[in-house]
Amino acid sequence: MTPDDCILIAGAGPVGMTTALALAKAGIPVKLFDSLDHIPADHRASTLHPSSLMMVEDLGMTEKLLPRGIESPMFQFRDRVSDRIVVEFDYRDIADELTYPYALQVEQHKTIEVAWEIAREIDCFELIREREVIGVIQDDDGVKITVQAPDGSTETHTGRYLVGADGGRSIVRKALDIDFPGFTWEERFIIVSTYYDFEEAAGYRYRNYVAHPERWCAMIKVPGDESEGVWRALFPAFGNDPDEEVLSDEWIQARFAECYPYDPPYDLLHRNLYSVHQRVAATFAKGRVALAGDAAHVNNPLGGMGMNSGIHDGLNVAKKLEAAWHGGDHEALLARYDRQRRPMAEKYVQAQSINNKRMLQETDPKIREERLNELQQTRNDPDSNRAYLRRSSLVQMVEEADSIQ
Repeated sequence: MTPDDCILIAGAGPVGMTTALALAKAGIPVKLFDSLDHIPADHRASTLHPSSLMMVEDLGMTEKLLPRGIESPMFQFRDRVSDRIVVEFDYRDIADELTYPYALQVEQHKTIEVAWEIAREIDCFELIREREVIGVIQDDDGVKITVQAPDGSTETHTGRYLVGADGGRSIVRKALDIDFPGFTWEERFIIVSTYYDFEEAAGYRYRNYVAHPERWCAMIKVPGDESEGVWRALFPAFGNDPDEEVLSDEWIQARFAECYPYDPPYDLLHRNLYSVHQRVAATFAKGRVALAGDAAHVNNPLGGMGMNSGIHDGLNVAKKLEAAWHGGDHEALLARYDRQRRPMAEKYVQAQSINNKRMLQETDPKIREERLNELQQTRNDPDSNRAYLRRSSLVQMVEEADSIQ
Protein backbone atom coordinates (compact mmCIF):
# COMPACT_ATOMS: atom_id res chain seq x y z
CA MET A 1 0.00 0.00 0.00
CA THR A 2 1.17 3.50 -0.83
CA PRO A 3 -0.73 5.63 1.70
CA ASP A 4 -1.77 9.24 1.26
CA ASP A 5 0.35 11.63 3.26
CA CYS A 6 -2.09 12.13 6.13
CA ILE A 7 -3.45 10.69 9.37
CA LEU A 8 -6.99 9.32 9.35
CA ILE A 9 -9.39 9.72 12.28
CA ALA A 10 -12.72 7.93 12.64
CA GLY A 11 -15.31 9.84 14.66
CA ALA A 12 -15.73 13.63 15.03
CA GLY A 13 -16.92 13.69 18.62
CA PRO A 14 -14.98 15.56 21.32
CA VAL A 15 -12.13 13.05 21.25
CA GLY A 16 -11.74 12.78 17.49
CA MET A 17 -12.11 16.52 16.98
CA THR A 18 -9.56 17.53 19.61
CA THR A 19 -7.13 14.87 18.37
CA ALA A 20 -7.49 16.17 14.83
CA LEU A 21 -6.98 19.74 16.03
CA ALA A 22 -3.80 18.82 17.90
CA LEU A 23 -2.34 17.09 14.84
CA ALA A 24 -3.35 19.86 12.45
CA LYS A 25 -1.82 22.53 14.71
CA ALA A 26 1.39 20.48 14.55
CA GLY A 27 1.28 20.83 10.77
CA ILE A 28 0.24 17.23 10.09
CA PRO A 29 -2.48 16.66 7.44
CA VAL A 30 -5.61 15.11 8.96
CA LYS A 31 -8.71 13.58 7.42
CA LEU A 32 -11.51 13.30 9.96
CA PHE A 33 -14.59 11.19 9.16
CA ASP A 34 -18.00 11.19 10.83
CA SER A 35 -21.26 9.44 10.01
CA LEU A 36 -23.42 12.47 10.88
CA ASP A 37 -23.98 15.60 8.81
CA HIS A 38 -23.87 17.88 11.88
CA ILE A 39 -22.67 18.18 15.48
CA PRO A 40 -25.47 16.65 17.57
CA ALA A 41 -26.69 18.77 20.49
CA ASP A 42 -27.55 15.71 22.55
CA HIS A 43 -27.43 15.32 26.32
CA ARG A 44 -24.18 13.52 26.84
CA ALA A 45 -21.01 14.61 28.62
CA SER A 46 -21.10 18.05 30.22
CA THR A 47 -18.05 18.53 32.45
CA LEU A 48 -14.48 19.52 31.62
CA HIS A 49 -12.19 18.93 34.59
CA PRO A 50 -9.37 21.35 35.55
CA SER A 51 -6.75 19.04 34.02
CA SER A 52 -8.58 19.02 30.68
CA LEU A 53 -8.89 22.81 30.63
CA MET A 54 -5.14 23.06 31.15
CA MET A 55 -4.42 20.48 28.44
CA VAL A 56 -6.54 22.09 25.70
CA GLU A 57 -5.26 25.57 26.52
CA ASP A 58 -2.33 25.16 24.11
CA LEU A 59 -4.83 24.33 21.34
CA GLY A 60 -6.56 27.68 21.85
CA MET A 61 -9.72 25.98 23.10
CA THR A 62 -9.91 27.03 26.75
CA GLU A 63 -10.27 30.76 26.16
CA LYS A 64 -13.16 30.04 23.77
CA LEU A 65 -14.80 27.49 26.06
CA LEU A 66 -14.87 29.57 29.24
CA PRO A 67 -17.51 32.07 28.02
CA ARG A 68 -19.70 29.17 26.87
CA GLY A 69 -19.65 27.27 30.17
CA ILE A 70 -20.33 27.62 33.88
CA GLU A 71 -17.41 27.62 36.32
CA SER A 72 -18.02 25.03 39.04
CA PRO A 73 -15.34 25.03 41.76
CA MET A 74 -17.45 23.01 44.24
CA PHE A 75 -19.24 19.68 44.10
CA GLN A 76 -21.53 18.22 46.70
CA PHE A 77 -22.48 14.85 48.18
CA ARG A 78 -25.86 14.44 49.86
CA ASP A 79 -27.65 11.64 51.69
CA ARG A 80 -31.35 11.33 50.93
CA VAL A 81 -32.06 9.00 53.86
CA SER A 82 -30.99 11.60 56.43
CA ASP A 83 -31.79 14.54 54.14
CA ARG A 84 -28.45 16.23 54.71
CA ILE A 85 -25.49 17.66 52.85
CA VAL A 86 -22.69 15.25 53.73
CA VAL A 87 -19.70 17.11 52.31
CA GLU A 88 -18.63 19.68 49.74
CA PHE A 89 -15.30 19.56 47.90
CA ASP A 90 -13.72 22.70 46.44
CA TYR A 91 -11.09 22.73 43.69
CA ARG A 92 -9.90 26.08 44.98
CA ASP A 93 -8.26 24.15 47.82
CA ILE A 94 -5.59 23.08 45.32
CA ALA A 95 -5.50 26.32 43.32
CA ASP A 96 -1.71 26.30 43.66
CA GLU A 97 -1.69 23.30 41.25
CA LEU A 98 -4.51 24.30 38.91
CA THR A 99 -4.51 27.05 36.31
CA TYR A 100 -8.29 26.74 36.40
CA PRO A 101 -9.44 25.77 39.93
CA TYR A 102 -12.87 24.63 38.82
CA ALA A 103 -14.65 22.24 36.51
CA LEU A 104 -16.33 23.85 33.54
CA GLN A 105 -19.92 22.77 33.03
CA VAL A 106 -20.31 22.91 29.26
CA GLU A 107 -22.27 20.66 26.94
CA GLN A 108 -20.30 18.19 24.84
CA HIS A 109 -21.42 19.68 21.54
CA LYS A 110 -19.94 23.05 22.53
CA THR A 111 -16.56 21.42 23.16
CA ILE A 112 -16.74 19.87 19.69
CA GLU A 113 -17.81 23.18 18.14
CA VAL A 114 -14.91 25.09 19.70
CA ALA A 115 -12.33 22.56 18.47
CA TRP A 116 -13.89 22.59 15.00
CA GLU A 117 -14.00 26.40 14.80
CA ILE A 118 -10.24 26.48 15.36
CA ALA A 119 -9.39 23.45 13.21
CA ARG A 120 -11.34 24.54 10.13
CA GLU A 121 -9.02 27.54 9.75
CA ILE A 122 -6.00 25.24 9.38
CA ASP A 123 -5.20 24.23 5.79
CA CYS A 124 -4.14 20.67 6.61
CA PHE A 125 -7.41 19.83 8.44
CA GLU A 126 -10.23 18.15 6.51
CA LEU A 127 -13.58 17.05 7.94
CA ILE A 128 -15.57 14.62 5.79
CA ARG A 129 -19.13 14.18 7.04
CA GLU A 130 -21.76 11.56 6.28
CA ARG A 131 -19.06 8.96 5.89
CA GLU A 132 -19.10 6.06 8.33
CA VAL A 133 -15.97 3.94 8.61
CA ILE A 134 -17.02 0.34 7.92
CA GLY A 135 -13.70 -1.37 7.20
CA VAL A 136 -10.03 -1.16 8.13
CA ILE A 137 -7.01 -2.80 6.48
CA GLN A 138 -3.38 -2.07 7.34
CA ASP A 139 0.04 -3.22 6.27
CA ASP A 140 3.63 -2.26 7.00
CA ASP A 141 3.28 1.03 5.10
CA GLY A 142 -0.13 2.44 5.98
CA VAL A 143 -3.83 2.06 6.67
CA LYS A 144 -6.76 1.86 4.26
CA ILE A 145 -10.31 2.54 5.43
CA THR A 146 -13.60 1.96 3.67
CA VAL A 147 -16.29 4.53 4.37
CA GLN A 148 -19.97 4.39 3.53
CA ALA A 149 -22.23 7.27 2.45
CA PRO A 150 -25.95 7.52 3.34
CA ASP A 151 -26.92 6.16 -0.09
CA GLY A 152 -24.92 2.98 0.55
CA SER A 153 -22.07 3.83 -1.78
CA THR A 154 -18.52 3.30 -0.52
CA GLU A 155 -15.11 4.81 -1.06
CA THR A 156 -11.63 4.16 0.29
CA HIS A 157 -9.07 6.47 1.84
CA THR A 158 -5.49 5.76 2.86
CA GLY A 159 -3.14 7.32 5.39
CA ARG A 160 -0.04 6.63 7.38
CA TYR A 161 -1.95 6.02 10.62
CA LEU A 162 -5.53 5.78 11.92
CA VAL A 163 -7.07 6.86 15.21
CA GLY A 164 -10.33 5.11 16.08
CA ALA A 165 -12.44 7.57 18.08
CA ASP A 166 -15.71 6.13 16.82
CA GLY A 167 -17.44 5.37 20.12
CA GLY A 168 -18.31 2.40 22.27
CA ARG A 169 -19.49 0.33 19.28
CA SER A 170 -16.26 1.16 17.45
CA ILE A 171 -16.01 -0.41 13.99
CA VAL A 172 -12.27 0.28 14.09
CA ARG A 173 -11.85 -1.75 17.28
CA LYS A 174 -13.95 -4.59 15.91
CA ALA A 175 -12.11 -4.59 12.58
CA LEU A 176 -8.84 -5.06 14.46
CA ASP A 177 -10.40 -7.88 16.52
CA ILE A 178 -9.52 -6.19 19.82
CA ASP A 179 -11.40 -7.63 22.80
CA PHE A 180 -13.55 -5.26 24.89
CA PRO A 181 -13.98 -7.01 28.25
CA GLY A 182 -16.10 -5.67 31.09
CA PHE A 183 -19.75 -5.63 32.08
CA THR A 184 -23.05 -3.84 31.68
CA TRP A 185 -24.86 -2.42 34.71
CA GLU A 186 -28.17 -4.07 35.52
CA GLU A 187 -30.11 -0.80 35.58
CA ARG A 188 -30.51 1.73 32.80
CA PHE A 189 -29.75 5.41 33.31
CA ILE A 190 -32.13 8.20 32.40
CA ILE A 191 -31.11 11.86 32.10
CA VAL A 192 -33.86 14.47 32.35
CA SER A 193 -33.47 18.24 32.08
CA THR A 194 -35.50 21.12 33.51
CA TYR A 195 -35.17 24.88 33.99
CA TYR A 196 -36.05 24.64 37.68
CA ASP A 197 -33.33 26.28 39.79
CA PHE A 198 -32.18 23.77 42.41
CA GLU A 199 -29.44 26.06 43.64
CA GLU A 200 -31.93 28.69 44.74
CA ALA A 201 -34.48 26.15 46.00
CA ALA A 202 -32.27 23.85 48.04
CA GLY A 203 -28.64 24.97 47.99
CA TYR A 204 -27.41 22.57 45.34
CA ARG A 205 -24.05 23.20 43.71
CA TYR A 206 -23.55 22.85 39.98
CA ARG A 207 -22.48 19.21 40.49
CA ASN A 208 -24.26 17.04 43.08
CA TYR A 209 -24.43 13.36 44.00
CA VAL A 210 -27.26 12.06 46.20
CA ALA A 211 -26.93 8.72 47.99
CA HIS A 212 -29.87 6.37 48.58
CA PRO A 213 -30.07 2.54 48.70
CA GLU A 214 -32.77 2.35 46.02
CA ARG A 215 -33.20 5.74 44.36
CA TRP A 216 -29.82 7.43 44.26
CA CYS A 217 -29.55 10.33 41.84
CA ALA A 218 -27.28 13.07 40.57
CA MET A 219 -27.85 16.67 39.52
CA ILE A 220 -25.71 19.03 37.44
CA LYS A 221 -26.23 22.43 35.84
CA VAL A 222 -25.25 23.27 32.27
CA PRO A 223 -25.51 26.61 30.43
CA GLY A 224 -28.23 25.67 27.93
CA ASP A 225 -28.64 26.89 24.38
CA GLU A 226 -28.95 30.57 25.32
CA SER A 227 -27.00 30.46 28.62
CA GLU A 228 -30.37 30.34 30.37
CA GLY A 229 -29.25 27.61 32.78
CA VAL A 230 -30.52 24.02 32.53
CA TRP A 231 -30.45 21.41 35.29
CA ARG A 232 -29.90 17.78 34.37
CA ALA A 233 -31.05 15.02 36.72
CA LEU A 234 -29.73 11.47 36.45
CA PHE A 235 -31.86 8.59 37.79
CA PRO A 236 -31.40 4.80 37.68
CA ALA A 237 -34.18 2.73 36.10
CA PHE A 238 -34.30 -0.70 37.71
CA GLY A 239 -36.36 -3.69 36.61
CA ASN A 240 -38.00 -4.59 33.35
CA ASP A 241 -40.24 -1.58 32.88
CA PRO A 242 -40.49 -0.90 29.13
CA ASP A 243 -38.59 2.09 27.80
CA GLU A 244 -41.76 4.01 26.99
CA GLU A 245 -42.89 3.77 30.61
CA VAL A 246 -39.55 4.96 32.01
CA LEU A 247 -39.58 7.84 29.54
CA SER A 248 -43.12 8.86 30.48
CA ASP A 249 -43.92 12.06 32.39
CA GLU A 250 -45.53 10.02 35.18
CA TRP A 251 -42.43 7.87 35.82
CA ILE A 252 -40.06 10.83 35.67
CA GLN A 253 -42.17 13.08 37.90
CA ALA A 254 -42.34 10.27 40.48
CA ARG A 255 -38.53 10.14 40.56
CA PHE A 256 -38.32 13.91 40.99
CA ALA A 257 -40.83 13.72 43.83
CA GLU A 258 -38.64 11.14 45.56
CA CYS A 259 -35.26 12.72 45.04
CA TYR A 260 -36.01 16.42 44.60
CA PRO A 261 -39.34 17.07 46.39
CA TYR A 262 -39.13 20.86 46.32
CA ASP A 263 -41.72 22.08 43.85
CA PRO A 264 -43.01 19.25 41.63
CA PRO A 265 -44.24 18.74 39.01
CA TYR A 266 -41.30 20.07 37.01
CA ASP A 267 -41.26 21.27 33.44
CA LEU A 268 -39.38 18.61 31.50
CA LEU A 269 -37.22 19.75 28.59
CA HIS A 270 -35.40 16.63 27.42
CA ARG A 271 -35.06 12.99 28.40
CA ASN A 272 -32.59 10.30 27.36
CA LEU A 273 -32.58 6.63 28.43
CA TYR A 274 -29.59 4.37 27.87
CA SER A 275 -27.71 1.30 29.09
CA VAL A 276 -24.38 1.81 30.84
CA HIS A 277 -21.23 -0.24 30.38
CA GLN A 278 -17.85 -0.53 32.09
CA ARG A 279 -15.32 -1.86 29.59
CA VAL A 280 -11.66 -1.38 28.65
CA ALA A 281 -10.13 -2.58 25.37
CA ALA A 282 -7.49 -5.30 25.63
CA THR A 283 -5.05 -2.97 23.87
CA PHE A 284 -5.23 0.66 22.79
CA ALA A 285 -2.96 0.18 19.76
CA LYS A 286 -2.38 -2.38 17.04
CA GLY A 287 0.04 -1.82 14.20
CA ARG A 288 -0.58 1.65 12.79
CA VAL A 289 -3.95 2.08 14.50
CA ALA A 290 -4.75 3.52 17.93
CA LEU A 291 -8.02 3.66 19.87
CA ALA A 292 -9.10 6.63 21.95
CA GLY A 293 -12.09 7.66 24.05
CA ASP A 294 -15.16 5.42 24.12
CA ALA A 295 -13.66 3.22 21.42
CA ALA A 296 -11.01 2.29 24.01
CA HIS A 297 -12.98 2.48 27.27
CA VAL A 298 -16.53 3.16 28.46
CA ASN A 299 -17.80 3.86 31.97
CA ASN A 300 -20.75 5.19 33.90
CA PRO A 301 -21.09 9.00 33.96
CA LEU A 302 -20.75 9.55 37.72
CA GLY A 303 -17.71 11.76 38.13
CA GLY A 304 -17.49 13.03 34.56
CA MET A 305 -14.59 10.76 33.61
CA GLY A 306 -15.53 9.65 30.10
CA MET A 307 -15.10 12.69 27.87
CA ASN A 308 -12.18 14.01 29.93
CA SER A 309 -10.18 10.80 29.85
CA GLY A 310 -10.99 10.45 26.15
CA ILE A 311 -9.61 13.91 25.39
CA HIS A 312 -6.53 12.98 27.41
CA ASP A 313 -6.19 9.84 25.25
CA GLY A 314 -6.45 11.89 22.08
CA LEU A 315 -3.89 14.49 23.06
CA ASN A 316 -1.50 11.78 24.23
CA VAL A 317 -1.74 9.77 21.02
CA ALA A 318 -1.47 12.94 18.92
CA LYS A 319 1.96 13.56 20.48
CA LYS A 320 3.00 9.99 19.72
CA LEU A 321 1.83 10.23 16.10
CA GLU A 322 3.54 13.59 15.68
CA ALA A 323 6.81 11.93 16.70
CA ALA A 324 6.13 8.99 14.36
CA TRP A 325 5.32 11.40 11.52
CA HIS A 326 8.77 12.91 11.88
CA GLY A 327 10.58 9.58 11.76
CA GLY A 328 9.99 8.00 15.15
CA ASP A 329 9.30 4.28 15.56
CA HIS A 330 5.50 4.14 15.44
CA GLU A 331 5.33 0.70 17.01
CA ALA A 332 7.38 1.78 20.02
CA LEU A 333 5.51 5.08 20.31
CA LEU A 334 2.04 3.51 20.15
CA ALA A 335 3.13 0.76 22.54
CA ARG A 336 4.05 3.53 24.98
CA TYR A 337 0.67 5.14 24.39
CA ASP A 338 -0.97 1.85 25.37
CA ARG A 339 1.25 1.54 28.47
CA GLN A 340 0.39 5.06 29.54
CA ARG A 341 -3.32 5.27 28.85
CA ARG A 342 -4.79 1.78 29.28
CA PRO A 343 -3.72 1.36 32.93
CA MET A 344 -5.06 4.85 33.64
CA ALA A 345 -8.45 3.86 32.23
CA GLU A 346 -8.49 0.88 34.57
CA LYS A 347 -7.01 2.53 37.66
CA TYR A 348 -8.73 5.91 37.57
CA VAL A 349 -11.62 6.05 35.11
CA GLN A 350 -13.08 2.61 35.79
CA ALA A 351 -12.24 2.37 39.48
CA GLN A 352 -13.40 5.87 40.38
CA SER A 353 -16.64 5.81 38.40
CA ILE A 354 -17.51 2.36 39.82
CA ASN A 355 -16.69 3.47 43.37
CA ASN A 356 -18.81 6.60 42.95
CA LYS A 357 -21.81 4.53 41.89
CA ARG A 358 -21.39 1.90 44.60
CA MET A 359 -21.15 4.55 47.29
CA LEU A 360 -24.33 6.26 46.15
CA GLN A 361 -26.33 3.03 45.95
CA GLU A 362 -25.04 1.22 49.06
CA THR A 363 -27.95 -0.73 50.60
CA ASP A 364 -26.43 -1.55 53.99
CA PRO A 365 -27.19 1.46 56.26
CA LYS A 366 -24.09 0.93 58.38
CA ILE A 367 -21.74 0.65 55.39
CA ARG A 368 -23.35 3.62 53.65
CA GLU A 369 -22.90 5.76 56.77
CA GLU A 370 -19.29 4.63 57.11
CA ARG A 371 -18.54 5.58 53.50
CA LEU A 372 -20.18 8.96 53.83
CA ASN A 373 -18.28 9.59 57.06
CA GLU A 374 -15.06 8.67 55.26
CA LEU A 375 -15.85 11.39 52.71
CA GLN A 376 -16.27 13.89 55.53
CA GLN A 377 -12.98 12.84 57.09
CA THR A 378 -11.26 13.13 53.72
CA ARG A 379 -12.57 16.66 53.31
CA ASN A 380 -11.53 17.67 56.83
CA ASP A 381 -7.96 16.40 56.57
CA PRO A 382 -5.85 18.76 54.39
CA ASP A 383 -3.60 16.05 52.98
CA SER A 384 -6.45 13.65 52.22
CA ASN A 385 -8.51 16.47 50.76
CA ARG A 386 -5.67 17.45 48.42
CA ALA A 387 -5.14 13.85 47.33
CA TYR A 388 -8.86 13.40 46.67
CA LEU A 389 -9.08 16.59 44.60
CA ARG A 390 -5.97 15.66 42.59
CA ARG A 391 -7.62 12.34 41.72
CA SER A 392 -11.06 13.74 40.92
CA SER A 393 -9.59 16.52 38.75
CA LEU A 394 -7.54 13.84 36.92
CA VAL A 395 -4.34 15.81 37.56
CA GLN A 396 -2.78 12.82 39.28
CA MET A 397 -3.79 10.54 36.40
CA VAL A 398 -2.10 12.80 33.85
CA GLU A 399 1.10 12.99 35.90
CA GLU A 400 1.20 9.23 36.42
CA ALA A 401 0.60 8.49 32.75
CA ASP A 402 3.33 10.89 31.64
CA SER A 403 5.81 9.22 33.99
CA ILE A 404 5.42 5.81 32.30
CA GLN A 405 8.16 5.07 29.79
